[in-house]
Amino acid sequence: MKWIGHHTEIPSTLCSNVYDFAFCPEPCYDRLVDLADPEDWGPGNRILKNYLSFSFSRAVFLTERDVDQTAPSNLPLVFDDVRCLFNTGLHTRRYETTYGLFEPNTKPDAHQHWFLKGSFKESDPMLVSFEYLPCRVRFAEDPSELVFDHRLPIRSNIDHILGDEENLTRIPASLMGEGNSLLLRRAFEGAVVEAARRAAANYTLAVPQFYGGRIQLLLPLCLTGDKPELALTIQREDGFYAARTCLTLDMAYNNARLICRPETSWIKR
Repeated sequence: MKWIGHHTEIPSTLCSNVYDFAFCPEPCYDRLVDLADPEDWGPGNRILKNYLSFSFSRAVFLTERDVDQTAPSNLPLVFDDVRCLFNTGLHTRRYETTYGLFEPNTKPDAHQHWFLKGSFKESDPMLVSFEYLPCRVRFAEDPSELVFDHRLPIRSNIDHILGDEENLTRIPASLMGEGNSLLLRRAFEGAVVEAARRAAANYTLAVPQFYGGRIQLLLPLCLTGDKPELALTIQREDGFYAARTCLTLDMAYNNARLICRPETSWIKR
């Protein structure tokens, strides 16, 4: 990375969409899957691709915001004379950080100015020329946002959650229908109270996601039995949590995996 006085030079070709920034060959994803600690990335590595796209966009935002205020080692993107290095946030089985390495795209008719050379662990000789290795992308400025605060009440927008057509498609069939509207409301309110109590007893049940530039938490909702059927999204406001929607468990996992691998059992794949 070049320093100019107290500033860092960022190439004009940098953009937040990784697929506009660089050509990313399919084998590069397979290489990263083999390199990183094993997990289920879905058909065609769909979850992995979404994760990398989301992380890269955040990395660009943080790098452009902080480039004149911090050292290169505190940035999630690092440039040397001809290459770009991105901290993927993934680790090998022995907990070495992995990095995506981009090089200039030399094809004259290429849409992207860069291409993804591949993924490499921090000890790989391919990275030896980088004086600094980039840090992991941060989504929370305040780490306390990632932990459920049991002292704060949850205020649910029931009219939206139970009245929105898209939300209703996620509700268990046994609670649907005009004759079940009161039963559904009672089941929902009870499930929210239970979810808050469970998260207060075990804070790891509240799983973070990043939406609209803010951290939200996902809580398990058990509407008809002991097993979670939906995830309630709550967002911290001034003195309370606002609950505005619910997600299917697949949606919740996909959203949560954009920032880290969920370890709690109710949302694991």
